[in-house]
Amino acid sequence: MDFLESLRGPRAPWEEVVSAAQDAALARQVALTSSVTIREVDLVSGRDRQKTCDVPSAATLTPDVLAEVRRPVSYQGMRNYIGRMALPSVDREAHAGWFESRNEQESYRDLLLTRPITQMTTQPLRLEWPFASGVRTHVPDALYVTVDGVVTLLDVTRRARLDSAEAHAVFVLAQATATALGWRYELRGELSAQHQRNVSFVYAHRHAPPERVPGWVQAARGLPETCTVQHAAAALGQSRPDHGALWHLVATRQLFVDLTAPIRIDSRVQRRPLTRRSSSCQISL
Repeated sequence: MDFLESLRGPRAPWEEVVSAAQDAALARQVALTSSVTIREVDLVSGRDRQKTCDVPSAATLTPDVLAEVRRPVSYQGMRNYIGRMALPSVDREAHAGWFESRNEQESYRDLLLTRPITQMTTQPLRLEWPFASGVRTHVPDALYVTVDGVVTLLDVTRRARLDSAEAHAVFVLAQATATALGWRYELRGELSAQHQRNVSFVYAHRHAPPERVPGWVQAARGLPETCTVQHAAAALGQSRPDHGALWHLVATRQLFVDLTAPIRIDSRVQRRPLTRRSSSCQISL
C-alpha cells in the first residue's frame, strides 16, 4: 500500500539505469540530482504531509520525523512473512515499523542487538532518480541513527537478487544517493543459520521484570572485562546461575557476546561492545 502520490511521466528503461550504475561518475551525478519524497510528521499534532526535498534539504532528515511511505499488505497465497516490531525513538512513544520478510525481521533484530541505535524507522522515504528518458524510484527498507549521530540508509535483500543487473543497479544508486546525502549505506543479505538462531534466542530476552533489572545491572558491573557465559550467569544469580539475567543484559546491550558463533557455557562474555568485524550478512557492492 503506497501512501505517496504516484509520479507522473515515463519510467527510464532498465538499460539506461544499469548503464548509469556501472559508471561511478554518472551514478554520482544521478544521485546529486535526485529528489527524496517523504511523509513528514509534525511531532506536536501527530499529523503528516507529503513533501519532496532536494539532496541538500533531505540530508537533515532523521527517522523520528518520518512516517512510512508505504506499507506491506497480506494477501491469499503470499509466501513472505510480514509484521511489525518495536523500534527505538527519541521523540515518539510506542514506535514500531514494518518488516516484509523473516530476512528483514532477523536483520532488524540483529541491528538492535549489535548497534547503539537511538532512532529507526522502516519504509522511510522514496528516492527518485532522473534520467534522460524518465525516472526510476526506490523505497529503501529502513533508516537508522546511532548514538554517535551517524545516519544509515538500509536495504535488506537475498543475495540471489544481486544476480539481477536491475536489482544491483538500484542498490548501487541507493548507495550513491546515501553518500550524496552524507549518510552511510548498508546492504544486508541473509544471516547464517547459526547467526539467525542466536539472534532469535537473545532477542526473546529483551523484556524482563522491571524490579529485577537494576540488581542485574549492578551485578554485571562487578564482572571482569571478559569472562565466560558460565561465570557471568553464576555472578548474576543468587542461589544458582541466572542465565535469564545474562541474556536480558545481552539483549539490552549491557553485556556482549559473539552472535555469529555457537553459544556455549565457555563462550566469551564482554562488558564492552565487541570490536566490529565485517559482518557475514553485509554485502559490498
